Amino acid sequence: MRLRQTNQAAFWCSVTILTVISILAPTAVLAHSLYIQSSRYQVAEGKRSPLFFCYGHRIPVDDGVRAKKLKKVEVHTPGGEIKQMPIRQETCLHSYMVEYEKPGTYVLSAETNPGYYTVYIDKKGRGRHAVKPKSAIIDKAKKIEKSLYSKQFTKTYVVCKDPSATFPARIGQKLELVPSQDISTLKPGDTLELKVYFKGKPYQGVGTWDATYNGFSTQPEDNYYPKQQVSGSSFKVFIPRPGRWYLRYFIKIPAEGKDKEQYTHEKNTATMVFEVAGPRKRAKSSGH
Repeated sequence: MRLRQTNQAAFWCSVTILTVISILAPTAVLAHSLYIQSSRYQVAEGKRSPLFFCYGHRIPVDDGVRAKKLKKVEVHTPGGEIKQMPIRQETCLHSYMVEYEKPGTYVLSAETNPGYYTVYIDKKGRGRHAVKPKSAIIDKAKKIEKSLYSKQFTKTYVVCKDPSATFPARIGQKLELVPSQDISTLKPGDTLELKVYFKGKPYQGVGTWDATYNGFSTQPEDNYYPKQQVSGSSFKVFIPRPGRWYLRYFIKIPAEGKDKEQYTHEKNTATMVFEVAGPRKRAKSSGH
């Protein structure tokens, strides 16, 4: 009887472990994506409002961001000034208060420090992933599935009182999604055209984009627009409804020369968050 109970316990323990692995595996093998957000997208002159991040696979927030992951967080003012936000040395959502001192369109942006991500099969045939270059695990690997040198760029636009006369579409990120119109004027049913710039020039190669809005799904990487490949320096996204939208675009460039010893591809990712206003659904309350 004791042997049977032991075997049953071992069986259910194995089932539990396999279940946990099956739940975690889809997100474990995916590198986190970074999105910068504002608590509000229309603010009054002279007010303060926080910026914060989504980091991971669940919209609108997921994991904490390590301080060393962030290279810089910036506020681009309507007057052309760029304010550097001091990065706290902790793992958190990295929320910072932004001073909206003058009317116009502000751009909140951030950039990550580059990092490595390698997926490989070890010598016992087991799938592994590591946040290391392939040179660091080459002795343990039977096969390298992929090895990336990854960097991310993110931004969002906030209007203080009234939009700027000239929309600050482009701020000069290495990989950047540039709206062809003032994004604060988007309405449900509009089509957003985005130009892609890489290293200061229109990007003519192949890229992959996806997008979703807050509330579409609670599941990780379950987006309204699944990943789709596009070619050329622009693409269009139909915006069917109001809400806060999350847009991601990435490119992969094969490693060259000595870089091949460290990774197979350089991956650059650009993300953008924007809000499409909708009508009030209930009468305005006279008090709190």
